[in-house]
Amino acid sequence: MRYLGFTLLVLLMLSGCTANIGYQFADTLVEWRVKEYVELNSEQEETLAKKVDELHLWHARTQIPKYREALFNLRQKVNNKTLEKSDIVEFERTLLGFWQNLLDRAAAETALINQLSVTQKQQLVERIEEKQQDRFEKFEEKQSENPILRQLERANEVESDLEDIIGDLTEQQDKLLRDWVSNSPSIQEDWLNYRAMWLTEFETVLLTEPTDINKLSALIQNPKQLRSEALQEKIEQSSDARNTFLWNMYVSLSDKQRKAAVAKADEYIDLLDDITEDFKG
Repeated sequence: MRYLGFTLLVLLMLSGCTANIGYQFADTLVEWRVKEYVELNSEQEETLAKKVDELHLWHARTQIPKYREALFNLRQKVNNKTLEKSDIVEFERTLLGFWQNLLDRAAAETALINQLSVTQKQQLVERIEEKQQDRFEKFEEKQSENPILRQLERANEVESDLEDIIGDLTEQQDKLLRDWVSNSPSIQEDWLNYRAMWLTEFETVLLTEPTDINKLSALIQNPKQLRSEALQEKIEQSSDARNTFLWNMYVSLSDKQRKAAVAKADEYIDLLDDITEDFKG
């Protein structure tokens, strides 16, 4: 069920009625996603549908309003020109808190795992391992490319996202972007190794009969326990670099760009308001 969090967060990055429609069908998308990993019998499918519906409703009624509040507060500070760098850092912490809420909610349903047969549990592990192997292969393929071209591709992707929010970048802003991309620590390989370690622990717990629900819940709620010191240090460095970049970009905004950013925030806020209205009890 952890895929619900990923699906919902992606949907919230979209704007307009299309995203609203997508969010309303997020439970169905999550069910399809789960079935890609394990083949369920009819009784298990019914249980999954019920639990995902409950999770979806919980998210819409308790989390979406919090997303809206956090975004509105940020929007007001940008609009009033009162934003401080500490606000950017705090907003990142808030977003991580939302993700933790999803992990905690998903962990509360881990007892369902013992409804799977040993064969189904093995199938689940095998398919997760296949996805992990795909990630490693894509990483290795990327590593064979020219590092300068990789950085350029990354910079162009971020530039496209930024221009969707504030319009065309100035030369100064373009330099800020490319300096950030070139100086940010590379964590992908460390992250993949961390995921592999998590998967090893997950497999050990999952395939021990009966599955220890407390250990499984701990893995879901606190996966960071398996991060190496080197990875954690790189994550913190990456966060600091990103927040400094965002602050420098904010300081560099023209009035036109600032108004465009506020208008984009209003689009997202309207979307969140629509979702809240649609899921009212």
